[in-house]
Amino acid sequence: MQPGQTTRLIFTGKNLTNAASLWTSFPSSTVPVSDDLAKGNRAAFDVIVPLDIPVQIGAVRLASPKGIGAFRLLMVDDLPNLAEVSGNKSRERAQFVAGPISVDGIGNGTQLDWFEFEASKNEAISFEVIANRLGSNFDPAVRVYEASGRLLASFGDSPGIAPDLQFRHRFNKTGRYFLRLRDMAYAGGRGSFFRLRVGDFPIVSGVFPQGNKRGEFKPFYPISKQSLSPVLATPVGAEFWLNFKLPNGVGSAYRRLAIGEAPNAYDAEPNDMLSQANEINLPSAINGRFEKTGDRDWYAVELAKGDRVRFTGATRTLGSPCDLMLRVTDAAGETLAESKITGDSDGEVSAEAKSDGVHYLEVRELAEQAGEHLVYRIEAERVQLGFTLTIAEHAFTAKADEPFSVEVTATRNKYDAPIQLQLEGFENEMKTEGATIAKGKKETTLKITPPADAKPGTLYSFSITGKGENGSTAVSTQTSESLLKQFRLMTPFPTVLRSQLHATIIE
Repeated sequence: MQPGQTTRLIFTGKNLTNAASLWTSFPSSTVPVSDDLAKGNRAAFDVIVPLDIPVQIGAVRLASPKGIGAFRLLMVDDLPNLAEVSGNKSRERAQFVAGPISVDGIGNGTQLDWFEFEASKNEAISFEVIANRLGSNFDPAVRVYEASGRLLASFGDSPGIAPDLQFRHRFNKTGRYFLRLRDMAYAGGRGSFFRLRVGDFPIVSGVFPQGNKRGEFKPFYPISKQSLSPVLATPVGAEFWLNFKLPNGVGSAYRRLAIGEAPNAYDAEPNDMLSQANEINLPSAINGRFEKTGDRDWYAVELAKGDRVRFTGATRTLGSPCDLMLRVTDAAGETLAESKITGDSDGEVSAEAKSDGVHYLEVRELAEQAGEHLVYRIEAERVQLGFTLTIAEHAFTAKADEPFSVEVTATRNKYDAPIQLQLEGFENEMKTEGATIAKGKKETTLKITPPADAKPGTLYSFSITGKGENGSTAVSTQTSESLLKQFRLMTPFPTVLRSQLHATIIE
């Protein structure tokens, strides 16, 4: 969807009669297309995204009086949209595209997708294929050819966004060229789709720092082979996207930032040895990078005996190709705890101080990779008495004035007192029962009753938070099992959906 323009979103499926509710993860105005309301297999909405909304990957969800649909990911893009034509399966039948443009297409297994375009002598053109980041199982591979058939270049996985790809190519003569796109696994089938972007936008492989304290003004430096100025921004909200453009360019590169409550700390070389460790305070968010092979970054923190400290990495979730290994040591360098390699974590380690004094965190890249794009962010904090909350599902249906149930599970950390739950988003419209996880208990069944006058097809967006007697708080998140039901191939899963819950009123 292009900011400032009206985009018609069309949904096909079953039980779509009178589907008039559409949720978007970004600000928008949505109007159902009245001619389609009576159709059971189709729903359409005219969606307007404000002009100042940055390029990003967002989500939508549809509801009807018969139920609630799955999350669908899409792109808010400053490039205009074009649909792929059918039959472009050979170079002779290539679809001509005049950039800047974004083409939405379907992967068809063993078939190829061909596109034709023009370039001037010494013109540089950027290309990007977005698939995995939209929840698609399409694994793109690209070849670029001259009109004569001579192969110019081949491209596959790009660091930080793999299996998606991006590249910029400079053409040495004026003429027509061809781009061939295929699925690496020749898989295709349902759920295989892509978005091909063509234009004069920068290729950004990272940003430093990768986040900031909420509401704090900060320059953010793009990591790119093109000459780009830093972007000054104040991160706010639950999710924040940065855009980067070339001077006089058309189209933007985009990166998601982490937002937290802790101030930033920075990797300051040399800190390759314990004796050179950078001092940090708790809490803080450490921002660093691995600039040379075998790089080690050491950080020092003062702890009292019995203090528990936790370090949580963020790399691939923010588009960095790093795999972190984290190790906590005592003053003598003896290991207290080390992170484990898991598929769904960017690296996390917790440890308890056995004595008063300085303790250390060693950070290294698992495969000893190096480069300016290998950036990381680590949340460093004392582990407080408290809890976390999880929910196994994210979509619920109910009839007006009849309750629906949400199973909420607490993982406690030396906190056994009651946990009071509350709804965020529609707290004044709903009645709740079972909103307390009792002392020492790990779960409750929260019953939520919609208003008696709620109309079928109404979609409610909400989250559930918990508050302890000691002031500790937590926002419930979905379990990995629930998240992976739909987006099993995504790396990483979009964070905007982790705490997002929906309920719709059915007939």
